[in-house]
Amino acid sequence: MIVVDEAGGAVSGIYPDLLRAAGSRMGCEFVFPVMPRARAELMMQTAKADLLVAAVKSEDRSAWGKFVPLMGTEWMLISSRSDTPPASVQELLDRPGVKLNAVRGFNYGPAYLAMLARLEKQGKLEYVKDTQTIVRKMQMGRADYAYMPSITFAGEVAALGLKNGFGKSVHYTRLAGIPPSETGVYISNAVSKSDAAQIETALMQMRANGDLLARLRDFFTPEEMSSNYALPGNKGSR
Repeated sequence: MIVVDEAGGAVSGIYPDLLRAAGSRMGCEFVFPVMPRARAELMMQTAKADLLVAAVKSEDRSAWGKFVPLMGTEWMLISSRSDTPPASVQELLDRPGVKLNAVRGFNYGPAYLAMLARLEKQGKLEYVKDTQTIVRKMQMGRADYAYMPSITFAGEVAALGLKNGFGKSVHYTRLAGIPPSETGVYISNAVSKSDAAQIETALMQMRANGDLLARLRDFFTPEEMSSNYALPGNKGSR
């Protein structure tokens, strides 16, 4: 979760706080410019950024960065509708008159992109610039579903002050047909080998200690964390 102070522009949250702590031990400073996800990925592709955080592993990203996995992730179908949610990709495709909103630049792998392509062909897909837009649209009844990590959506609900109102109506459902993946940090290939090695060591220590999941559990309910789990062999693994 990343929070931006709209008045002063200060960036805080779980990833920034953990990386700042790691940076202080390494003798370096991490800076977190705020931008849409699609632009952040473009900056990584063009070697204008060093890290992409809270990123899902995907083969196409290996062209410009090295992936360091921090936890397992299984994206969820998210809705505030009162009817029974689809349990599979096919059920979602077969459901008439619905709209799924997706953040432009989010990438959960080939099965996810194939689902979006089929939804778009049916006229059931709308792209937006960020998760906050989806939260507001869903609150107003203008979006039926989203598909993303549960903590990503829940974090924006909380940031908008809606956790005890609209947030109570939100539910998260596993969608059969899309396999689980891993979430972590991409280190740009443009980063020097020595710096990249230090960053990777710090991230792997964070993973081994279960720091990220521990911080997430301090903030999110078990349902809001339904997307995420420790990888095998690490502290807190399931």
